[in-house]
Amino acid sequence: MQETTIDWTEVIARAPDGVVCADEHGRIVYANPAAERLLGRSPGELVGESFPELVALPNGEGHRWDEATVAPERAIGHRKDGTNVPLEVSLVAPGGRAFATAFVRDLSANDRSVTTKLLSAERESFLSMAAHQLRAPIQPVLNSLRTIERALAIGTTPPEGTMARALRQTLRLGRLVDAILSDAAAIERGTLEVHVAPFDLAVFTREVVEDFRLAAPSQRLEYHGPGDGVPVTSDPDRVHQILISLIDNAMKYSGRQRVVTVEVEGTESRVRVRVIDQGIGIPAAEQASVFGKFYRGSNVPTSASGLGVGLYLAQGLAKRLHGSLTVASEVGRGSAFSLVLPRHWPEGKGVAAPAQRGNRDETRPPH
Repeated sequence: MQETTIDWTEVIARAPDGVVCADEHGRIVYANPAAERLLGRSPGELVGESFPELVALPNGEGHRWDEATVAPERAIGHRKDGTNVPLEVSLVAPGGRAFATAFVRDLSANDRSVTTKLLSAERESFLSMAAHQLRAPIQPVLNSLRTIERALAIGTTPPEGTMARALRQTLRLGRLVDAILSDAAAIERGTLEVHVAPFDLAVFTREVVEDFRLAAPSQRLEYHGPGDGVPVTSDPDRVHQILISLIDNAMKYSGRQRVVTVEVEGTESRVRVRVIDQGIGIPAAEQASVFGKFYRGSNVPTSASGLGVGLYLAQGLAKRLHGSLTVASEVGRGSAFSLVLPRHWPEGKGVAAPAQRGNRDETRPPH
């Protein structure tokens, strides 16, 4: 009898269902053409992407990527153009090789209920994210207004800078509302607009730290760095969003008795802001996933609020600003997040026209 040799590579490439292989962190190392079509990607474009971010399982928050599923699970896939597709996903845990495999089937033709269910969950996640992002600038506004109210009640002049601080935070609050309504989707589509201007990063960062001190006077928050003299050309509103996320995250996981330090430094070619806490830290095996969408550390207390979207958005903003956001951490000793930006905006790198953005005061200084 003639022996038949089967080319399994060809079989998988021609399979009507998607086949995806990824490493222990969920980073895709192989995707067949069907998977690329399902997720709206060009040939080879899925390699290096995070499968857990692209395909959301209904119980994804409590499920590890590299654990096998007994039966296919319903999920929703996020396409590059911002649309979603209902999927059925089966996971096969790693075998001899250090990667897991997912088999993905399109359910859009015969099952719309999964889309409705999962999109409803995403709406709830979005509302929680919005509340989380808006909380930081609201408290300083209230503190400043109460200070002004008390001064007027006794016929004295409010402390210098109180009104300016309230105005600055109100403007930032308006811009933040605009941002959270569109930023996550724009980052995923690669269409996020930036409005570039020169500003002093040292002055800017000190103001952000001071606003946090007003919002949480019991928190030990310190600024280390020059008072001024760190000029940079970037989008100050986007930088502000990143700093809000990093400082808020550091305070949440440090507790009131431990110091959170914000450092600023610069060289001829780049500037850096480091936010250092003495909190719970991040397990070494999870640090590659810390910027993933909806990531929550395994050692995060169940009482801690948040959905794991702040760092995801912060890294997306950093990349759009031609910079980077990285972390160094040790469990029980804390974490240090480093935002690095080019001092000068790269020429021809997609600077958005200075069009009006909602609630934006174009006459104000960038900081």
